[in-house]
Formats: sequence, structure tokens, C-alpha cells
Amino acid sequence: MNTYGERLEAALAIQIKVELVERDMTQSELAEAAGVGRPAMNRYLKGHQSMPMPTFFRVAEVLGLTPMVLMQRAEARIQPEEQTELRHA
Repeated sequence: MNTYGERLEAALAIQIKVELVERDMTQSELAEAAGVGRPAMNRYLKGHQSMPMPTFFRVAEVLGLTPMVLMQRAEARIQPEEQTELRHA
């Protein structure tokens, strides 16, 4: 079974892709604006590599969001019952 952290990382990748579509922005444009190589951004968004926190902060800024808002949107993608179980653990 995946850990909560793994599920959150996957949800974050999905949320970043949604934010890109909403802004009519490409992954390459995001990578360039965030100062990350396109291959690295691709690995982050495909879940092949964890995104470093400094990169996450830059990505949120490029998307015009605070890191907290971006993380909250990603967390909302995780099943509500899973969130409840973890809070009570």
C-alpha cells in the first residue's frame, strides 16, 4: 500500500498539471520559469522523482499560488476517508 506521502506526491503532480491546463501553460514553460530543466520537471510530474522543496516553492510562485494553497488543492484530491484516518492515527 502506498504511504500518505506517496499519495500526496501523486496528487500534487496531478494538481500541477491541472494548474498548467487552466493557465494554458506547458510543462516546458513551467520548467523554464521555475529554473528547472524540462527532463527534471517531467520526472517530477510523472512521479519518477520527488520534487525538492525549493523547486516546489518556485513552481507554486510561477503558478501564482502560495505553496500552502497548491498543497491544499493537491490534498483535496486524496480520498477524504484516508485523510480522516491519518488525522486520528
